[in-house]
Amino acid sequence: MKIEATPFLQTLHLTLKSGKNLSEGLKLMEGFGKDTDEHRVYGAIRQDLQRGIPFSEAFGAHVSAPRDIVQFIAMAEKGASFGTMIARILHYLEMKERFYRESNDKIALPILYFILSTLIVLFVRFYAIPDHIHESLQYDPAIQKLIADHLSIAQTMGDVLFGLLLMSGAYFLIVMVALFSQKEIIQGMAKPVALILPVSSELLRYFEKFVLLTLLGEMLQNGISFKRAIQSAQLSTDVTEFKEGFEAMVQRINRGEHDRWNIPFFEELEQRLLMGAGSMHQAGGVMVQLAEHARLNALMLGSRFFRLMSVLAILLMALAVFVEFFTVVLTQVLIQKGMISAVDGVQSAF
Repeated sequence: MKIEATPFLQTLHLTLKSGKNLSEGLKLMEGFGKDTDEHRVYGAIRQDLQRGIPFSEAFGAHVSAPRDIVQFIAMAEKGASFGTMIARILHYLEMKERFYRESNDKIALPILYFILSTLIVLFVRFYAIPDHIHESLQYDPAIQKLIADHLSIAQTMGDVLFGLLLMSGAYFLIVMVALFSQKEIIQGMAKPVALILPVSSELLRYFEKFVLLTLLGEMLQNGISFKRAIQSAQLSTDVTEFKEGFEAMVQRINRGEHDRWNIPFFEELEQRLLMGAGSMHQAGGVMVQLAEHARLNALMLGSRFFRLMSVLAILLMALAVFVEFFTVVLTQVLIQKGMISAVDGVQSAF
């Protein structure tokens, strides 16, 4: 069983700051592992290092980490202070976690309304309607037909509403998985779908841009070469246009061209700011600042998206309550009306 990346890297960083080397730090961590899984993982990584396996490969095999983190470590192994690298990775993870926390606060309300609406529709479909149909059997055939026609309309409305709930819920779930899932395979399936859906596509692009700019900025500030950083970013993203842009940058670097920033990933103002950087380390600092701008844009779009989903969920909730009222209350009104009409008919016959 794999362990989580952030606690592992935080503990490793503390051991490195105390003066231990990587092997000594892992041995110390192995001795103080909180549980069997941690003890086993620390020991397995240390043994892999002793066999000559790179730390990035051992880390990816035994620690549950996103692809971008593994890429970051793989690139940093080729020319940077290991302790500084871990500090940069932790800062990068902190930025991502901060975005997750700021966004997660807005998820609960739409989910609550979707669940309540679904429960109401299921109650109407599988309990209220069959119960009223069974109850109508004791009445006059004319009343039975009146109730059956009324409940047929209620069932149609309930089925349509249930379909709307399924589509809205699936849309919301796909976007949430694409944004926040820690399972790379599941996120890899959801993200391409979310990138072609309305509203969510722009949100996903800004979020992906925030992640990539943070990754690139931390790498360049950590001393990783520009080409390696771009190649790592290319391997870390699932957005096709970003991949193609980074590939074009690598080709320009190989050809010795200087106009390397002119790709769709960077806006015109961002390109000018990066061109003005005096070194790749300074360019990394600019990218970190641009990442903060992308994060704010992603949060703004996220707020708009969650507000839209909340309004939609409330509307569907109101429709579900109306369907319940139409089924339960109005059916009783029809029964009473039918009984009164039947009594009036009997009295008029006498």
